[in-house]
Amino acid sequence: MAEETFWQTAAVHPTLIPAQVHLWRTPLQVPDDRLERCRRLLSAEEALRAQRFHFERDRRRFIVARGTLRTLLGAYLRADPARIELANGPRGKPAVVHPQEGRTLEFNLSHAADLAVYAFSLGRWVGVDVEAHRPLDDLRRLAGTVFSPHELAVLDSLPPAEQFPSFYACWTRKEAFIKAIGEGLYFPLDHFDVTLAPGEPARLLRVQGDPAALHRWQMAAFDPGAGFSGAVVFEGAETSLSFWHV
Repeated sequence: MAEETFWQTAAVHPTLIPAQVHLWRTPLQVPDDRLERCRRLLSAEEALRAQRFHFERDRRRFIVARGTLRTLLGAYLRADPARIELANGPRGKPAVVHPQEGRTLEFNLSHAADLAVYAFSLGRWVGVDVEAHRPLDDLRRLAGTVFSPHELAVLDSLPPAEQFPSFYACWTRKEAFIKAIGEGLYFPLDHFDVTLAPGEPARLLRVQGDPAALHRWQMAAFDPGAGFSGAVVFEGAETSLSFWHV
């Protein structure tokens, strides 16, 4: 369901150029020393959010996910990770508050279970989604709440064995798109179609009321690791993807 993905380990932080999108992944279950390094990078507001988690497992995941995001942003911006100011847009999309150095760096993140994935680009909007596979006794009912009529028809036409991976392929592609455009759950999920059938490349097929969107946005599926599905959506064409381990 995803293109072959080769995750690299960088000896030094890779240089990001305008024709690239960098994707990074990190486990969220980490040794205590790395947890503490991440904790020290959090803002006061992030530290308060971490304290509000009821379960220690979720608290640790949040700290590592945000601390790693700050580490990566610091490397791209050549700035102190702890001093980078982050804010959410009107629809909740995170952004760097940094008028000079940070104005062209776009990023997005997603996490599921013990894995986080980040996407970075220069001057083009980007959205990423990762989902952990879990048994779905109500797969068709769930699909009915988030898929478009066209996507449901494709799903129903598939053999039962292919419906499970196709469900996650569709879900991650749709989530990545609404995150890329910065609308989150404010954009109706049945107002656009994506591919989902096995062997079919990840692609945006229709956006209601906006035919130009098919040319503006590119979509790719990737393999985050065993038991996960992932997708990324970004502006523009002639863009190469590279995949990195934190």
